[in-house]
Amino acid sequence: MVLTGADIARGSGPTGDPAELRSVVVPLVAVGDVLVRAIAGGDGTMARVAGEEDVGALLGPHVHLFRPDPARLDAWFLAEFMGAEENIAGASTGSTVLTVSPGRLRVPLLPLEEQQQYGEAFRHVHELRAEAQRATRLAEQTARLLAGGLTGGQLLPGRDGATHPQGDDQGPGPGEHRLR
Repeated sequence: MVLTGADIARGSGPTGDPAELRSVVVPLVAVGDVLVRAIAGGDGTMARVAGEEDVGALLGPHVHLFRPDPARLDAWFLAEFMGAEENIAGASTGSTVLTVSPGRLRVPLLPLEEQQQYGEAFRHVHELRAEAQRATRLAEQTARLLAGGLTGGQLLPGRDGATHPQGDDQGPGPGEHRLR
């Protein structure tokens, strides 16, 4: 599979098709690589640290790869500072399509121990963001199932506004009628 800029934005694993790559030599993604979208804009994160789900993926178009030396640079520290909104804005060029110039990205020079403290905090932010996205997907799925149950007749609206399974003993209240 190929890791694309859209995969980074969505926070998903690689979804691209290797047949679409035009280059003969394409680097493979490894755990701890920092991946930065080359095109700014749109929704989603601009940078992330490659995880186990990305290992062995081919680097897709419009993705910059950085492979930090963990003895000198914390990957989470690097990814979050590189992907910060104001940093991306300052490193982008173009009028309609904003291209990120990696050499223009700024990263503070801090001792490794401080980087690791930031990195740990950024990992927690990443986990929060991932759980929020998961909760959103589950809420949308639940709402879709409830609406389908109501329109398909498996669920009926109750007098309290809640949904109830077809055939439960909660009858309509005074002046209410059940739709069948």
